[in-house]
Formats: sequence, C-alpha cells, structure tokens
Amino acid sequence: MLPFIATIASAAGVIMDKFILTRRKMEIHVVVPVLFMFLFLTVIILFPFLGKISPQIFELKYILMFFGMLITGIIWNLFYYRGIQSEKVQDFELILMFQPLFTIILASIFLKGENNFRIEIAAIVAAVALILSQVKKHHLVCSSGALQMMLAVVVMSVELIFIRVLLDVLSPVALYAIRTGIFFIFFYFYYHPQISRVSNTNVALILGTAVLATIQMVVKFYGFTEYGVVYTSLILILAPILVYVFSSTFLHEKLKPKTVFCGIVILGCILYATLLGK
Repeated sequence: MLPFIATIASAAGVIMDKFILTRRKMEIHVVVPVLFMFLFLTVIILFPFLGKISPQIFELKYILMFFGMLITGIIWNLFYYRGIQSEKVQDFELILMFQPLFTIILASIFLKGENNFRIEIAAIVAAVALILSQVKKHHLVCSSGALQMMLAVVVMSVELIFIRVLLDVLSPVALYAIRTGIFFIFFYFYYHPQISRVSNTNVALILGTAVLATIQMVVKFYGFTEYGVVYTSLILILAPILVYVFSSTFLHEKLKPKTVFCGIVILGCILYATLLGK
C-alpha cells in the first residue's frame, strides 16, 4: 500500500509542478528555495512523533553516506531544474522514465537483500515497456537541457542508494527533515530569491506541491525499508502512467492507446512480483 500512495502523490505533484512552472510562469530560482522551505516546514511537524536518530549515525560509514547523499542530492536538483527550465515537458518526462530502471539496477548490485530475480525481471520489463511506449513519439535530442536531465536521472538514482543505507540509522521522517533543511539553506544562498515578492496564490500552490512531495518521499522511504528498493521502484513506475491519466482528466490532453497498453503491462508486472516474487 505504501508504494501505491507514493505513486499517486508523485503523479499529482508532477501535475502541480507543471501548473506552477508553465501556467503560473514562476521562475526556477524562486520556486526551488521556497519549495524546499515548505518541504522542511511540512516534515518537521512530524519529527516529534516519527523522527528517530540512532547513535550509529556518527559511525564513519554513515557519515560518508550522509555526505554522499547531500552532494548527489544537490547535484541532481541543480541539473533537474535547469533541464526542466529549458526542455519541453514531454522530453523531460521521457528522460525521467529511465530513473526507476537505473535505481533498480544499482540497488540489485550494491544493496544486500535486493537480489530477487523475479522482482528484478518484472521491474526491468515494466521500466522498458514504459520507455518504449513513449520513445517512438518523442525523439530525444542531445541538447544541453536534455544532457542535464540525463545526468540528473543517473545522480538521482545514486542518491537513493545512499538514502537506503542511511535509513538503517535514521527514520524516514528524520532523514527527510535533515535533507530538506540543509537543501533549503543551500538553495536559498545559491539562488538568493526575493521570497517576499511571491504572491499569496503562488505561495499556496508551492505549499500544496510541498505537501504532496513530502507524502511521496516519506512514504517512499518507508517503502524502501518495508518492501525494498527494487519492489518500491517497480510500483513507482506507475507514476508516469498516472501523470498521463491526470493530464487527460484535468489538463484535457489526449490519452494514447499505447499508454493504456503500457499501463496494463506494468500492472501485470506488479501483480506478478506481488504474488510470485516474494
């Protein structure tokens, strides 16, 4: 259930991001710091109840993992938002479809307990089906923005490996609170936004996005600990399909038959992994 909640929140969050960046025409250098501020404020409310930190966090292994998470997290966010700023929506969504596949491969190689052949095969089939359902329609051009998005996807997957290791000594709420707090400080001084000039409507929209993102990330982290990275990533492959469904419903974009077929394939892979993969 947790991965499905994260998937729905992720898809809804993408629609909100599209609306803020395209319909509201907000600048990236304002959106990012304000978003991380609200992410931190949203998750810190849960910290007294769900925030747990093990003394083992001060061991060298976890210190290195923590700095690895911070470095990779900052890098992929920089590349990600620069890519979104310059690329068309369908192009950056296509590139992001590779992210679960990279995560599954890295988790299978580097994380203990993630080597389940049946789940790995189901996840890879689902990820490839998703990519193939879109790649014929949208041909990628190696522009600067596309390259930055590709780098963001790879580094994002690496960060998730660091995060999974850190979840052994930090609860999902504690880890996300620390991560978003540090990122807010970094991006605030990096972009120097004039937050006071943001309209109340835009503030409310970014807050809504932050709530969805907090739900998605915290629940995803719990999914990593309860079900594993590979299985959780398999469920999250559904997110782009839900984005197209939501776009068709709320933004009146046409839903293609091959997207529906891809969704059926992914659901079949999830059912297979759930019933036979454990």
